Amino acid sequence: MSPSLYRYVLEVSSRQQIRLGLLTLAVFPLSLAPLELQRRIVNYAVAHSAVELLLAYGALYLAVLLLQGGLKFLRDVYMYEIAEGVTRLLRGKFVQQGQLDSGIDKGTKQAIISAESEKVGGFVAESISLPVLQAGTVVSIAAYMLAIEPLIAMVAIVFLVPSVVVVGLAQPILNRLSRSKITIVRALSDAVLRDGRHDPTSGADPDALIGRIYDLRLRFAKLKIATKSFNQLITGLGLLGILLVGGWLAIQGRTEIGIIVAFMSGYERMTGPARDLLNFYRRLSMMRMQYRLVADAFAQVTGSGPPAQ
Repeated sequence: MSPSLYRYVLEVSSRQQIRLGLLTLAVFPLSLAPLELQRRIVNYAVAHSAVELLLAYGALYLAVLLLQGGLKFLRDVYMYEIAEGVTRLLRGKFVQQGQLDSGIDKGTKQAIISAESEKVGGFVAESISLPVLQAGTVVSIAAYMLAIEPLIAMVAIVFLVPSVVVVGLAQPILNRLSRSKITIVRALSDAVLRDGRHDPTSGADPDALIGRIYDLRLRFAKLKIATKSFNQLITGLGLLGILLVGGWLAIQGRTEIGIIVAFMSGYERMTGPARDLLNFYRRLSMMRMQYRLVADAFAQVTGSGPPAQ
């Protein structure tokens, strides 16, 4: 296996990534159309009691939603096919090479074949298209908002910064907890396969390992939930900021009600992809660590030594 996670991604799925990228590029521009249609419905159709215009905008809105939903469906199905294909490839190679006496623990083999290969395959499927889609959505919506009403847009953008800072501080801790958990789960699998409870040479007590896994999972969950709760609070404050600043500008006659409606919807559409990007950063950080463990184990199976750092 390649020493680099993304080099491995390109080795096993370069053509699929190109096709997936084209689907992704077709999806994210459609996120702007609903915002503009919302603004036009409120400012032009509703404000002027134009029923025909309201119906026309409504039909166009529906067409955009159907097109966007169809493209996302195709993209998600293709991502699933890529994930399953890479998982099958990784499992097949590891089983084929693992039939030799490589000296690697049976528990580690079982963990890689049963669960860890699925995580690698799932990441390969989303490794390029997901950050491209979410980053493209965030940038395009932010640019639209800045072009329409810069002051309200700046309020929305500023409230995204604390979430990035908190995730950046919490992620190294989550990585260490995840690495420790994976190592102990492998040790537990090997201890059970060797009946470690009654084997004095194994050096592993399954009950103690289960207790350590329990403690690590709780610590991981508490930190992750705390980060998620903070991000939800920031999202609510961002919506409140848009409502207050936009309402003040509307009272002063400096903006339109339709812009406030569109911006509140746009902020929610922007924070969703922003959260997905932060979650992807978490998965990327942990996957680099987990891929290193799998690649090291595969190097032991093939007898090629650990991959270069």
